[in-house]
Amino acid sequence: MSVLYRKYRPQQFGEVIGQNHIKVTLASEVISEAIAHAYLFVGPRGTGKTTLARLFARAINCQNRKKNSAEPCNTCPSCEQIRADRSLDVMEIDAATHTQVDNVRENIISSAHVPPLNQNGYKVFIIDEIHMLSKHAFNALLKTIEEPPIRVVFILATTDIYKVPSTVISRCQRFDFKKIPQTLVIERLKSISAREGVTVPAPVLASVARKSEGCLRDAESLLGQVLSLAEKGSVSQESAELVIPRSNWSEIEQLLGELSQQNVSAALSRLHELADQGADLEILLDDCIEFTRQLLLKKTIGPTFQPNADENAAQAVSRLAEQFSAQELRRLLEIFMLESHRSKVATIPELPLELACIAYCLEQSAPHLRREIPKKTETQVAEPASQPTMSMDMLSQLKIFWPQLLHMLKGHNHSLAVFLKVAHPIQIQNDHLTIGFKYDFHANTVGESKNKRFAEDAFSELLGKRVSIDCIVDPQYTENHKNFAGMNEKEVQDVLSVMGGEVL
Repeated sequence: MSVLYRKYRPQQFGEVIGQNHIKVTLASEVISEAIAHAYLFVGPRGTGKTTLARLFARAINCQNRKKNSAEPCNTCPSCEQIRADRSLDVMEIDAATHTQVDNVRENIISSAHVPPLNQNGYKVFIIDEIHMLSKHAFNALLKTIEEPPIRVVFILATTDIYKVPSTVISRCQRFDFKKIPQTLVIERLKSISAREGVTVPAPVLASVARKSEGCLRDAESLLGQVLSLAEKGSVSQESAELVIPRSNWSEIEQLLGELSQQNVSAALSRLHELADQGADLEILLDDCIEFTRQLLLKKTIGPTFQPNADENAAQAVSRLAEQFSAQELRRLLEIFMLESHRSKVATIPELPLELACIAYCLEQSAPHLRREIPKKTETQVAEPASQPTMSMDMLSQLKIFWPQLLHMLKGHNHSLAVFLKVAHPIQIQNDHLTIGFKYDFHANTVGESKNKRFAEDAFSELLGKRVSIDCIVDPQYTENHKNFAGMNEKEVQDVLSVMGGEVL
């Protein structure tokens, strides 16, 4: 089986998927014969830059193109030579392998002064990855682009526009390519599968489209791998999972549905069921982040937002977004992202998602974890500065994740982890965390510039926002550390009801 993206490369403007704003403009220029001397195609990989460049080169050199039509005939000698990469009038150059000024002079500048063999056509230079050229090569090319020979067209393509000099950009007609919407990618994959005579389940096509992230070439390459597993004209879901991980969106919809009801037991049962079925929990966590992101965008933007997903998933997003508030979705997304960072050091694969489910449900369903500190009145006596004054939701978060913080630090600085193991947070105000120690030596060591900076990075990752720390000796260390290290009885029961176990 030949490579699909080459086998089914569009041969007409009408066959190109997406990029309508570019296709219409280029087609109008072909019909009106208002051809610019230089074009700059900018955009992500696999979105049609080279394809449209080749089509445009074929269209302006076609000998049998119909009047008031931009489509090349694909049968005349000029079209056939360009399609077979044998035309001397169309040159494709990979700037990534021809970066030096000598390459530009020999392959482009000298050739540009040779008239096209097709007297009614154009000499076209398609230069891919133009941003890879050296500074001297750009300078040499600039003069030719600025004052090009008659009937010479340059088409420059890049995925990194910021590396292209502004002097080059200003002399080109620029077109910005966009990622292909997932719905269009799925339709394209369906069409190719049908033409190959292979039946592929819709969830597999949706997974391929989502995995490609708007890059049609990647999607077609993945589809080629899936089709190679076909038996008797069809591909099973199980076979496709050998190439691309199973789509978790339907399972995630159920998992988030449980979280929307703060049903942590059901959510964890669902998670453990997926783990027993062999789901890749790292991919599942990434999918949770993307799904929650789609929910938050839907909730925030409203009906005009179209999720980047297949029809069934888009309906699930719309349906589930009604069960959350925007604030709840924002917090849930923060927790998932925080656990995604921690998953790299987790020794138990299920742990990051378990902690995410527990943390969210405890925050949402346990009012005693979110109670506010009473405001002081004029008759009240101010409490000592060493008493914990942080909000209880932040305190509960630190209690839950403090062991993992120590684990994170232990791999980099064992002493720092040991000192923080016998410390506790006192207060947090304006993103400034005060930590209490029993001994002056511990406070001073952790407060040293290098250790402090490292600890601040770890705490910032833990809390999901940038915080600074201050290390002090706590006059009421024994009482405060006991309150922090040992959760109160009700908080313990909340965790035990979810995870099981007993207090030792």
